[in-house]
Amino acid sequence: MVVPVKPAAAGKSRLTVAGIDRVALARAIARDTIDAAAQAAGVGLVVVVTDDPDAATTVPSAPAAPVTVVADPGGGLNAAIAAGTAAHAHRPRAALLGDVAGLRPSELAAALRDAAAVDRAVVPDAEGTGSTLLTAAAGVEWGSRFGLDSFARHRRLGAAPLGVDAASGLRRDVDTAAQLDSLGELAVGPRTAALLRAARRGDTAPAPTARLRLREMRADDLDDMAVLLGDPDVMRYYPAPRSRAEAAEWIARSRQRYLDDGFGLWVVEDAAGRFVGDCGLTWQPLGDRRVLEVGYHVSPPLQGRGYAAEAAAASRDLARSLGFTELRALVHPDNAASARVAEKVGMRRDAAESAAAGITVMRMAL
Repeated sequence: MVVPVKPAAAGKSRLTVAGIDRVALARAIARDTIDAAAQAAGVGLVVVVTDDPDAATTVPSAPAAPVTVVADPGGGLNAAIAAGTAAHAHRPRAALLGDVAGLRPSELAAALRDAAAVDRAVVPDAEGTGSTLLTAAAGVEWGSRFGLDSFARHRRLGAAPLGVDAASGLRRDVDTAAQLDSLGELAVGPRTAALLRAARRGDTAPAPTARLRLREMRADDLDDMAVLLGDPDVMRYYPAPRSRAEAAEWIARSRQRYLDDGFGLWVVEDAAGRFVGDCGLTWQPLGDRRVLEVGYHVSPPLQGRGYAAEAAAASRDLARSLGFTELRALVHPDNAASARVAEKVGMRRDAAESAAAGITVMRMAL
């Protein structure tokens, strides 16, 4: 499965949504498309053709086909797709546009099953003039004509049209805000959904819990965050406690994550507004990919009251509501207390990932 992706800074020039950074949105849509393709039954390999070094990070979720990246040779969309298919003439191939924001793996899997009966197949876009998916059987010479009126041009190449329902996410590529709006927040992939949710609410944090409120970090949280991150007990399993300047960077990085991802680490407060710590969702490196992690720190005087687990559960529930399929906590091997918090929210140690990474990887399906 070849997925061509323009660099986010250059792509989707017409996709302007109030309250959302266009580059972040374009990248989220591409990542959701790649992830859905990797999870579809019948897909054994996803080849992303791009010059955007960040396009294929944070994907795929497990279980999924492996994802590799091929540099875009230039020359346009069809040249990029040809570069992705070049080494795979001996196997069935497909090209999927990288902006199918509402794609479900089951929809793609059904289309691929139908396509297996013919030498070439094509799926039209919602308007019926463009194409979102093109396939070729093993040994069939690859050729694509994506662009203006591509559906008719692919038909002339001998591609059989597949009877995919007009409401299917497979037919709904996104170039404009109106097309994205027609899908709705709940019909898009989780990365796109997170950005849409944040724009709609004007805030990224989860709903309050029984005892706690999570909110976005602000510059005026520096005193509290500096004390938290400078505490030797809180930072026992880090290389060193953080300085005040590093605490300010921590806040700035969290605020940038709200813009880029639609979530991040949030300040945790109790019902009286007292600072408890921080907790939230971030993308963290694990081997050669990035995984969605829940992280948490609680001020020492307030530890032992279940606050970390309560805040982590709220973060977990938000990740589930957005449509993510798995969540991890990456824990220092000696940090038994943190591992217990992860267990309380439903995670279990992944032995294979822990051995490969040299840390304790706690993991759960959502």
